[in-house]
Amino acid sequence: MLVTVNDLATFMDVRFSLTQQDAVEYVLEGLEAELEAYLNRPIGVREFEESIRLESNHVGIPMASFFYNTSLDTTMSPITYTQPPTTIYLKNSPVVSVSSVTVTQPQTGTTQTMTENTDFVVRKYGIDLYRGYADDLVEITYEAGLDDTGATKMFKLMILRAATREVQNMHDDVVGVKDLEPRNIAPVEIGFTEKELMSLKRYRRVRIS
Repeated sequence: MLVTVNDLATFMDVRFSLTQQDAVEYVLEGLEAELEAYLNRPIGVREFEESIRLESNHVGIPMASFFYNTSLDTTMSPITYTQPPTTIYLKNSPVVSVSSVTVTQPQTGTTQTMTENTDFVVRKYGIDLYRGYADDLVEITYEAGLDDTGATKMFKLMILRAATREVQNMHDDVVGVKDLEPRNIAPVEIGFTEKELMSLKRYRRVRIS
């Protein structure tokens, strides 16, 4: 998690009991999930795996495959393909790195490992894949997320502030129940405020489906 229970204890200058630590962890996990849902992207760099089925009309093979030439040296000249690459848009962005791309043919079950900058090119939003045939299964392992240090610090502070409000409300409710009498304390707004979310609009990922 971006913010730990110890981080919040330091921020609030309090000491949580074991039971409170469990409750605070739920709060922090929920706030981070809420923030990522609003931004539509992970707020820290993490590893993801995705599987994509290629279109039924996809044919990605080098032109050299049609013209057998023993003198052809593909290391000295760029490879030309029969059609432009297929862009695969990944669910999480920005993409930081791609560690593995494999293509499996459904008819034969044969799996090939693709090579970066030869068989595919990494983009911030996904990859451009040159290889593959119709209905092939493409499996991609990659790292993605916002790794902007300044933005990460801002997200962390926002979660700390929201968690402080949430924990304060939780404390007041528990004390009120223990005392068996209402406490004349105005409820504090929980979650992220509209003003806080507005300050994050430039980091929000908008996808058109």
